Amino acid sequence: MYLFALSAFAEADGDPNSYFDRIELVGVHVNPLYDFVLTHINYVFWVLGLVITMRLIHKRKFKTLITPNRKINWMRIFWGFSLFFCLVSGTTLIDFIFNPGDYAFNNIKWKDFLQLFFFVLILTPMQTTAEEVFFRGYLMQWFGRKITHSLLLSIIVGSIFGMLHFSNPEMNYSAFFVGSDYVLSGIVWCYITAKTNSAEITIGAHAANNMFLGWFLTMDDAVFGKIPSLFVVSDINPQISLLWTIITLSVFTSFAIKKYGKNY
Repeated sequence: MYLFALSAFAEADGDPNSYFDRIELVGVHVNPLYDFVLTHINYVFWVLGLVITMRLIHKRKFKTLITPNRKINWMRIFWGFSLFFCLVSGTTLIDFIFNPGDYAFNNIKWKDFLQLFFFVLILTPMQTTAEEVFFRGYLMQWFGRKITHSLLLSIIVGSIFGMLHFSNPEMNYSAFFVGSDYVLSGIVWCYITAKTNSAEITIGAHAANNMFLGWFLTMDDAVFGKIPSLFVVSDINPQISLLWTIITLSVFTSFAIKKYGKNY
């Protein structure tokens, strides 16, 4: 459905240079905002599929993929979002201080940015929640029937999560370091989920990470495409990026388990 819609947009956007490449299955010269919206709408159907699967096949409530408690704890979600957003903002600011030449204001129209801001605000949490519910909820619970060791369970499911991101264009910067970044993030978020017996914290953190990137940073060979974010990053150092990820995840995990680990 996504490819069909992208093809239709490429034909109807009024730009004679845009078209749908039927061999590579990508839109060429298509407005990246269209592509962003179409890509993220897919996740709405992903969540609906999980809801139907849980109800009809497993005879369980969808909520049980997020928490075993009677209600979803929204404070946990907002706590995870706030802390991770602050950590990503802080590490990015530090990196900017040491490498100011790597960042530049994006040459965009404010109207385009305001559209992007709205799309990221509404659609990105849908995308990240769908991934969290599937990986940190469905898959962890499925593997957890046989694997009770939290670290081993986190490594298995987190590695699956990371490897499924290996097709992202960011891998062109360094397959090893960028791939390690994806896998490490998957493992750590699975570990937090296992230790807190809930996907609420990682739902917030994952949304914070992707929303920050969507609003503030764009670059060549990015999974979001050249969307009208506020800043352009011109020089990507995958080793340094992995280092910042390690620092961010270490601090976040420490706070999350200290605050909520006692409740699992």
